Amino acid sequence: MLRSAASLARLVLPQGVIDIERNIPPNDVQLIGAPTKVLVRSDLHPEIVQLLLQTMVEVHGGRQIFQRTGEFPNSTDTEYPVAPAAIDFYKNGPSFMQRHVPLWLSVHAQRAIAVLVAAIALGLPTARLLPLAYNWITRRRLFYWYAQLKALEASFDGPMAKHLSEKQAEIERIEEAVSHISFPLTFSDQLYNLRSHIEIVRRKIASHANTPEQMAAE
Repeated sequence: MLRSAASLARLVLPQGVIDIERNIPPNDVQLIGAPTKVLVRSDLHPEIVQLLLQTMVEVHGGRQIFQRTGEFPNSTDTEYPVAPAAIDFYKNGPSFMQRHVPLWLSVHAQRAIAVLVAAIALGLPTARLLPLAYNWITRRRLFYWYAQLKALEASFDGPMAKHLSEKQAEIERIEEAVSHISFPLTFSDQLYNLRSHIEIVRRKIASHANTPEQMAAE
């Protein structure tokens, strides 16, 4: 129950009467009283906890008849654990958002900051992996055509006369496909090497076409 300042000026105690105007009792008297505690649920939002503390400090943090300045609220509670948001408030005071931004805007701003921090934390490693992934994909394209070229070159061990036209068509297909592939400048040397190997295989096919066996078959 709340009392006015006038009613607090005169209270009945076991030792007698307290009268502030007449300075009764003239000496300090030890009083026994239960401390005031504000308990909140553990799942209460930290912003609400800090707002409650800020309000209590503004309303009850000053000097009262039975209370010194800063005595309530405080973080010295040995019976119940103090909420982390309350510990942060006692240590650092209200946050910048609470001091300068309305509550509804503060909530959205903090969520946006949290999303931005998470995006940066995920984006930095991803940004480092992107060039590696791009290089790997580009090399795979080169390796694919090298594999096609190697398979064509390995087929030279068989009879060439029967399938010579097919091999010539295959080398033309590989060269045409490679000529339309765009690679970054860092892969220019590898692209030139691939084209050189295509030319080498083309010359092998031409040399087989000019052999006496091939001319006799024609």
